[in-house]
Amino acid sequence: MNLKRCLYGALCAALLLPAFAAADSLIKPLPVPDASKLPASQATELTSSRAAFDKLRAELIGPPLAQAYADMGALYARAGFKDVAAIAFYDATQVDAHDARWFYLRGVIAREQKQNADARANFEAALAIDNIYLPISYRLSDTLVDLGDLDAARTLLEGVVREHPDLAAAAAMLGQVELRQKRYADAVKHFTGALKLEPAANALYKPLAEAYGGLGNTQAAQDAQARAGNATPTLADPLVVGLYGSGNAAASGTSLQQAQQLAIAGHIDQARAKLGDVLREHPDDIDALALQARMEASTGDPRVARTAAERALKVAPDNAVALLANGLVHEYAGQDDQAYAFYQKAVRADAKTTIARLLLGNAEMRRARYTQAVEQYRQLVALQPGDAKAQAHLVAAEVAAGQCTRALADIGATQERNAKDGDLMQVFVRLASTCPGAKAEERDMALDYAQTLYDQRASASDSSTLALALAAHGKFKEAQQYQAEAIFDAERRGDKDAADMYRSTQASFVAGKVPALPWPAGHAYFKPPMLTPVRPAQAAAAAPTKP
Repeated sequence: MNLKRCLYGALCAALLLPAFAAADSLIKPLPVPDASKLPASQATELTSSRAAFDKLRAELIGPPLAQAYADMGALYARAGFKDVAAIAFYDATQVDAHDARWFYLRGVIAREQKQNADARANFEAALAIDNIYLPISYRLSDTLVDLGDLDAARTLLEGVVREHPDLAAAAAMLGQVELRQKRYADAVKHFTGALKLEPAANALYKPLAEAYGGLGNTQAAQDAQARAGNATPTLADPLVVGLYGSGNAAASGTSLQQAQQLAIAGHIDQARAKLGDVLREHPDDIDALALQARMEASTGDPRVARTAAERALKVAPDNAVALLANGLVHEYAGQDDQAYAFYQKAVRADAKTTIARLLLGNAEMRRARYTQAVEQYRQLVALQPGDAKAQAHLVAAEVAAGQCTRALADIGATQERNAKDGDLMQVFVRLASTCPGAKAEERDMALDYAQTLYDQRASASDSSTLALALAAHGKFKEAQQYQAEAIFDAERRGDKDAADMYRSTQASFVAGKVPALPWPAGHAYFKPPMLTPVRPAQAAAAAPTKP
């Protein structure tokens, strides 16, 4: 992904999108482990970070949501909760199956849990996406060796050495495998080659001595053993360093990325300070100005936001980042028409701007321009295939435009490519249960899906989805029971808006009617609210005490 697009896309999604009352279940719910035995400071950080994550999760889609899961996975891994960390990284791979990092870190956690078959599968998935990041090959080869598949490990590493002939670590890895296979001459070749590339890596003299011994060259073996030390070849692995490194969000990355991470974590003052450093050195940096505009519009001073957005636009009048930032500043100020115009310009400037597509689609829905909204959401789905929330937006717009049969075809095609995605299943169930054009077999399939989701997860959204599928089969009494569960759960969580929507659907069941829409008419998919600023007091209450 283009770095600039990633920078503004992630923060927009994290800070600026409205909270949706949509189905929020994922493939696997993320457990909350008992942190009472951790040191007090670590337990407080973990608890507050989880609270911030739970609050933020419903507002994210696509890669930013995957990043949020990965961040929580890293925190749990550092705290020793490897089982929970494994689930977090699993969820990250389900949300964004095109990012090798999440598969790689899933593999790292699996290795630590001595689940080598799972580790192999994840390293191979990561390598299929990214064959440049050398630690993937290193850890995969190690895993293959532990699984006894030495031939596969050697074949893999021979390719790495061809691609990286100047990297000592690659030759050393291959030498280790050859030593295990008693291919002593090859091992000597690669160990000596690695030492020529990196003479300081004296730890290689020990396996080199063993290889010489295998060849019967006693003197060379003794000479090598005498030079053996503890320095290993250099192999940078920033992903694992980040996994187990400092918990401070500003510990890695560029200054602009650090500011973004701090802002997403709710540390606005620290983000402002970091961003100020960037802008003092680079006052015309478009990404920094746009970040300042978005951050201040959503949490701080609208005058500063407007000044930064206008400055970005002056520097680059046709830049999608600057145009999007101006649109967001206007929307936060309650100026829907001005925001709408900027979103249109942002999409024209860069057709792959996912956040602009989403916000423009939302603006079209507010104007009841459903056909135009369909087009924006369809492009969003094309950019983020398999993203359940993007698909739900498209379905809602198509239904509003009177195209529920077309929506069924769209969700069906997406589901075929993402058969295990529970969120997509929910969208299909809701649509198939309410669309007049749905076939009997589609409604039967919807009921089977809904029952499976409820049995596996049983969240409020799953209860409500099952109730809808039952009502579509005329089982209104059972539907009322499951809908009552959803209402109770929403009340227990203090989510009044969700509870009210569940009650409106319950009224249809009591009347013996199937709702006409997949979600209530007041749902954010049908009536997207405008963005509203989070005031400093609210931001402080919502934010964790540490990054």
